Amino acid sequence: MNSVRKNIMLSALSGTLLSIPFLIPHTGLIMLFAFVPLLWMEHLFTVNGRKGCWKYYALTFFLWNALTISWISYITVIGGILAVLANAFQPFVIFAIFRRVKKWILKKGKPEIIAHVFLVALWIAWEYFYFDAEITFPWLTLGNGFATNIRLVQWYEVTGTLGGSLWILLANVFFYYGVKGAIKGWKLVVFPVVLCIPVVLSIVRFYTYKEPQAPVEVVLVQPNIDPVHEKFNAMSQAQQDEAILGLARSGLTSNTKLVVAPETCINEVFVGNFFAAPSMVSYKEFVTENPQTAIIFGATMYGFHPPSNHKPTIASRPYGSGWYEVFNSAIQLDTTDKVQYYHKSKLVVGAEKMPYTGVFPFIEKLAPKFGGASGTLGTQSERTVFTLEEQGVSTGVAICFESVFGEFYAGYVKKGANLMAVITNDGWWGNTPGYRQHVSYASLRAIETRRSVAHCANTGISALINQKGERIVESGWWVPAVLRDTVNLNNKLTPYVRYGDWIGRIACWVLLFLSIYSLICAFPSRKRG
Repeated sequence: MNSVRKNIMLSALSGTLLSIPFLIPHTGLIMLFAFVPLLWMEHLFTVNGRKGCWKYYALTFFLWNALTISWISYITVIGGILAVLANAFQPFVIFAIFRRVKKWILKKGKPEIIAHVFLVALWIAWEYFYFDAEITFPWLTLGNGFATNIRLVQWYEVTGTLGGSLWILLANVFFYYGVKGAIKGWKLVVFPVVLCIPVVLSIVRFYTYKEPQAPVEVVLVQPNIDPVHEKFNAMSQAQQDEAILGLARSGLTSNTKLVVAPETCINEVFVGNFFAAPSMVSYKEFVTENPQTAIIFGATMYGFHPPSNHKPTIASRPYGSGWYEVFNSAIQLDTTDKVQYYHKSKLVVGAEKMPYTGVFPFIEKLAPKFGGASGTLGTQSERTVFTLEEQGVSTGVAICFESVFGEFYAGYVKKGANLMAVITNDGWWGNTPGYRQHVSYASLRAIETRRSVAHCANTGISALINQKGERIVESGWWVPAVLRDTVNLNNKLTPYVRYGDWIGRIACWVLLFLSIYSLICAFPSRKRG
């Protein structure tokens, strides 16, 4: 076999192995050796003094992203292509930097392991940064690869998904050195045992964890309204209200404390004049008829600013002499006069916001090409928690994409949420891996925060998830459904909720130290006269 063909096979193998856990349930352990073919290929390039390794890096990460997130193209071809290319470019750069640093390290006669520690720190630091970048889509954070292997990662309540990423990278480095023959004798036994410790601890935690007994009955409504052909075209808002509230009524009992409906149930609600929308009146009548029950649902909301010569916010749009903003929001109604609402704050790039519009205003006009219908949406800086004081229920509502961000999601719990909801409209992407990946990530959020999750989608999969990440009940795909079960509230804070992505912060410091060290190694030694 010639070297080119061998390199293609090794890089394609890594790309495929990285994809499998995101596509096939219960295959997360593959992540522990998925990088080994790529690392071995890079080693052969180093040993033989060849150049051009970057082409095979590109193949690995393009294949990984194309196999796992190409479902984005179902609704926006341009957006899907750009998402695959942009997400593949980032790990490509990480490995390109690693290779250059490794060359410097070896040239100075330093141990190769320093370069691999640099790689681990750089990857973790990048994932940490990517959570809060202007352009962000951390769907393929390595730790998410265990989303369907919840028994193996109960320790995410301490580390979050970055702990999973660290475990994966360290395991791959170990197996690389094992293949290379650098690990021999007793180390061949000790290191696998160390790698298995997280699994043992997790399984013990899974079977010994006891939820606080604070039961509350929750109903999920999955109306199955086609977002492409029905929601904004064929079905009137009144018809949608009837479908959603009819399903809700069919699932209620006298013990139901909370009904959760999906994202954007209502198309037009005005901040400060909520009940000008007939749909809001209908939803209010629902809770009046069922005073023991509150309802949470999604809505498109509009807020107005007084006349000004300058835009009040990045998302503001002109309206006469004033300005207005559009929000993707969640609303809770109960029998009180209070309307509680929250505006989505982690927006999907292209669909809900265009990046860097403050610097390049013309970018806003490109929104429709990336699946966005109305340009950049408004946000709010803090999480809002919906309260039902008599029932003792405090619900944080993550809207769609927000459930991918662990530390952001934990912010609801810091604000007092003892129950979490995720409302979403995954029907945009059709029957692709996207909606299955999305609901599986909710299980990771349940483990990190030890909060039960009501994951309510416009169409499958909707699910009630317990504090260990197990789906108690779940719906099918593309069917109207009503789910009802009892979940437990929890007021205790996990270490992850308290400290967030602390592993990412440590990685940044390690990266800084190693970067300085690598730069020193890069300078030629001076001969003394």
